[in-house]
Amino acid sequence: MNYTDFLKNKQVRTMPTGFKVSADTLSKKAFDWQRHCTSWALERGKAALFEDCGLGKTLQQLMWADEVNKAIDKPVLILSPLAVAPQTRAEGVKFSIDVNICENQADVQSGINITNYEKLDKFDTSTFGAVVLDESSILKSYMGKTKREIIKRFENTPYKLACTATPAPNDLMELLNHAEFLGIMRSNEALSIWFIADQSQSGKYRLKKHAEKDFWQWVSSWAVCISKPSDIGFSDEGYILPDLNENDVIVSSSTAETAFTDIARQVDTSATGYHKERRRTLKQRCEKTAELVNNNNQFVVWCGMNDEADELKQIIPDSVEIRGNDKAERKEHAAMSFVKGDIRVLISKPSIFGYGLNFQNCYNSVFCGMDYSFENYYQAVRRFYRFGQKNEVNIYRVLGDTEKNILDTINRKASMKAQMQSSMADAVREFQTKKLNTYHLDLTTRQEDMPSWLKGA
Repeated sequence: MNYTDFLKNKQVRTMPTGFKVSADTLSKKAFDWQRHCTSWALERGKAALFEDCGLGKTLQQLMWADEVNKAIDKPVLILSPLAVAPQTRAEGVKFSIDVNICENQADVQSGINITNYEKLDKFDTSTFGAVVLDESSILKSYMGKTKREIIKRFENTPYKLACTATPAPNDLMELLNHAEFLGIMRSNEALSIWFIADQSQSGKYRLKKHAEKDFWQWVSSWAVCISKPSDIGFSDEGYILPDLNENDVIVSSSTAETAFTDIARQVDTSATGYHKERRRTLKQRCEKTAELVNNNNQFVVWCGMNDEADELKQIIPDSVEIRGNDKAERKEHAAMSFVKGDIRVLISKPSIFGYGLNFQNCYNSVFCGMDYSFENYYQAVRRFYRFGQKNEVNIYRVLGDTEKNILDTINRKASMKAQMQSSMADAVREFQTKKLNTYHLDLTTRQEDMPSWLKGA
């Protein structure tokens, strides 16, 4: 065997395992590009939809689940973030697709079933013929316990669909975790093919420069990566959003240790020490937030600490506050009541209501303090700033004057995301607009000569 034959035996293949459904037969209420993506995902059998917030992933996953259920006559399970299930069911009603909300295995019906990630241990996953991960960024952690559990529980599930906003291109491990969940390739194998250890950051990997095109062609064989419909050759009409206004409100914080000395205290706004600094401005930030919110339209107020929530609840009289230890039923009821307009001000944390929900009914929001998580910030903003929003969205970021470096970090990461997202779209546009069904490493033409001792006999 010569070296080329050896490489051919190692070539990467991702073969379709699904079935063909014409895009024309899917719901006419969906956009052309949504039907196209759903049809492609059905033929793949195991696929990912990496689409920016507001592009209608819920409808696409429902159409996919409905077609799979009809084809295999086995129940389908959708896993979603907390409080998202009622909205998904309501979306199903709009498009004549039945969705059954489940608390445990006893609730499972023959069609499409949905539950929260937190309740996964209450289900016998071997009974489902297909699974959908809504907000599949839960697979983000490369060695995370949740990632390993989900992959293990659905290892033998015939049909799989993962849906989330376009992953940050500088966090390519998330892509590899999705490939492993789908059964495309183990993440450690993908690392060995396309990545190299980053010598500047311990434990980090970077994409080999010469392997970029090959890597993105592989990704495009099992995933659609778009921030707008034109990324795959469709019109952006209807997806041009109103303006997003981000307003920074800075409150004063004394840096003196006491009112009687000029001894400057040490300001610590590191990722581990910023909580202490944040407490120093808690009252001022809450008061400024209440000033913005009271006697106004609907608002969502995001906070990060229970002490902030307690203070805000006191000074915003008609607000409803939801925290992590509230029962799931109360969280879901609050979310739906806010969407209906029965709640004027909703106070919570991005980790609770910042993912998966549709709050286009609201266009004003305040961050009463911030942390270093750009993902939490981005997702929380995108609850309002998404397809279907008719008004300019106003985001107020209230911080102490010693916490400005947090804001600088968020702004820097936002700029990086926009730049890298554009680079990702450019890299995959060439491949995904060709509607690739199969990908393999082309070894028929050598790009460079090999030494005779490698060519073999």
